Amino acid sequence: MACGSGQPDFFDSLPDPIFLLILNRVSDVKTLLRCRSLSRRFNSLVPQADSLLLRVDRVISASDAVSFISTLFHSLLASFQHLIPSALSGKPLPPRLPNSPSQILLGFDAIRSLRIELPSADLRLEKGASIKWVARFGKTLQSCVILAFRNAAESGCSGGLKMGVIWTITALIAASARHYMVGDVVSEQPFLSNLIVDDRENEGTLIMDEAGLREYREYGAETPEETADHDSVWWPSNRTTVPAVGISMRHEAKTELPGGLTMEGATLVVVRPRNAAEEPDEAALIAAAFGSHGVYAEAAARLLKCRCYVLETNSF
Repeated sequence: MACGSGQPDFFDSLPDPIFLLILNRVSDVKTLLRCRSLSRRFNSLVPQADSLLLRVDRVISASDAVSFISTLFHSLLASFQHLIPSALSGKPLPPRLPNSPSQILLGFDAIRSLRIELPSADLRLEKGASIKWVARFGKTLQSCVILAFRNAAESGCSGGLKMGVIWTITALIAASARHYMVGDVVSEQPFLSNLIVDDRENEGTLIMDEAGLREYREYGAETPEETADHDSVWWPSNRTTVPAVGISMRHEAKTELPGGLTMEGATLVVVRPRNAAEEPDEAALIAAAFGSHGVYAEAAARLLKCRCYVLETNSF
């Protein structure tokens, strides 16, 4: 490749490791895919990029009007008076969708770190309600930290413990649906050691670290058959089964933060499988989820001092 003036293109003279470092800094998958058409060298090196960001515009086929995640939540919200419905209908996810992450990433064969950004949050809460969750997965759920509240300036009523349970269930379903969605990516990318799935509204984050990815590849996702018992609720197969879990819930009817925000029904939840080890402890999980600064970190620190309610659920 040469410049228009006839002078050599020094960019083309860069060694491959430096070239790949630049591609990793670009990271955006769609930009990199367009770069493949620039030259033979770009075409050969782009698939070797190992740190990628995939911004997904749509994770279903164009013929589908509603995403499978939205279908789940509309059905669930319609049954809130029963808290946990006895049955839930939804469309199964096709084996490989045209715009699915696994389809878009075909051709990249050296991915080590991948972040997938979904176009929107999964939950559709009432006006004034906010929720943030961070879930860690391997074969199945390892932990999930949830903080939800209503903004007193936008809401006229407070949420009790029952609303906290509802928020917890919906967050767990959202997390397990994302875990199911990335199954093909995990299976098809043997070098992947860090996977994050979040959304543009910064509502939820799914994390699979190296140990979790290795466990998934070795055992696969947990299925309803593996966790079924006579008390279990039946759910459709387009998400990973949530195992039997223990839930630690802290709740405060009204929380006033130093920045002036007043939260109503603020609820902090830590979810872990019933047979999980005690390490890391709850405080460490919460700190890893929300950090040490910001509204969620401040609210979590306040709620940690509140009375803790302990619940257990069967797999669902």
